[in-house]
Amino acid sequence: MGQRMTRRQVAEGLELYAEKNYDAAIKKWTTALPKMKDSRLRFSTLGYLALASRDRGRNKDYLVHAVQQIDIAHELDDNTLRAQAYLNLSRANEMLADYFKAVSYSRSAIQYSSTGDLIQGYAFLVMADSYIGLCNFPKVLECLDKALSVSHEAEDHLMEVQVLSTTAKVFLALKDFPKALAFQRRAHELAVSTAAYAGEQNTDNCTKFIRLTKLKLATPLRLMGDFEGASKCVEEAMRAASSIGDRPVQAKCLVCVGDIQRSQKNYEIACKKYEAAIQMLQDMNDRYSSTLAMLGLVKTLLALGTHTQVASEILATALSTATSMGNKLMQARCHLLNERILASENQLDDARQAFDAALRLYQDADLLCKICEKPMGMQPDHIQALTCAHIFHEGCVTDILEKWMYKAQYCPKCNKSVLYSASYIALCCS
Repeated sequence: MGQRMTRRQVAEGLELYAEKNYDAAIKKWTTALPKMKDSRLRFSTLGYLALASRDRGRNKDYLVHAVQQIDIAHELDDNTLRAQAYLNLSRANEMLADYFKAVSYSRSAIQYSSTGDLIQGYAFLVMADSYIGLCNFPKVLECLDKALSVSHEAEDHLMEVQVLSTTAKVFLALKDFPKALAFQRRAHELAVSTAAYAGEQNTDNCTKFIRLTKLKLATPLRLMGDFEGASKCVEEAMRAASSIGDRPVQAKCLVCVGDIQRSQKNYEIACKKYEAAIQMLQDMNDRYSSTLAMLGLVKTLLALGTHTQVASEILATALSTATSMGNKLMQARCHLLNERILASENQLDDARQAFDAALRLYQDADLLCKICEKPMGMQPDHIQALTCAHIFHEGCVTDILEKWMYKAQYCPKCNKSVLYSASYIALCCS
């Protein structure tokens, strides 16, 4: 009788979750969990709790539930459950910006899953996001190629949406805004077309990726000067997220609104949006996004010209957070902002040291073009990936791109053949 009641509570939680009543679903499952005797039911309920926690931005709770899942998987000695649990562990650690752990757990998920299993594709996606956090862009592209291969074999269009969106994130980080926009548009178009043919079971997932890709369109549009288009994207994403209580997307929408207002010189409004976003993101333990918001706030305060000391204090926090994450690109951008502050105060020697520190970080992140030896992504750039996943300034590899179709060409960095090391992601960049 007791176990039937427990199963009923789990089912009721699923109904509440389908109704977007996430907190009530979490409460229902949390109440049922201690009474469960069936380990597999306990495992699946922890999976529901992990998913709902992620939707509500409770990233630490997500990690706790994933750890509990892996204990059950080991107890049952079930590799299928191990793979699922390790994937959740990797996702939770990536969201908490513990990137080395995320990569390690992704590898475990791949190890315990079958070849071609969807879990492998999603594990490669987590690894790609983690390598973005670690600024290892060739590794990002390698993982995206593998994820894309799984998505094509399984005909999983939502996985392909995520591959395209993450590729856009790579080019956004490297300040190649036209490529970032092109990949993000393709991601959004695929999300919309997939939703049109999705069954009832996949509707929620499809609408989730529609609002995510819509939001992510805003940044390259803004950076290319289309403020009206960027604002429309954010408004639509915010409206969809607010209707179901999607706090992570709401917080990221606030950052985007702050960016748009700053670009339009509405500095007071921008400050308020950034401050609200930072509070939400820090509550969710989203260090990556909160650091981006802090950098936006610093730029806004510097533009106001009357809050230099406050800007310096926030910048110090952003640099500390970026360092703790191991994100060299964010660290470099903190140093470049510090250079601006120091130069404005006529501390020219210190400003030069800050610039040199940024340049060293670009070099450490392997973001100096092998051909011209200049940084990639310090200023708006045109970046090209070759099929071996190494990246260069597009202008520096023009000859290779023009000749590779009819004559053997080799990567200037690894000397691998550009012709025979086929990479779908790199080919799409051409």
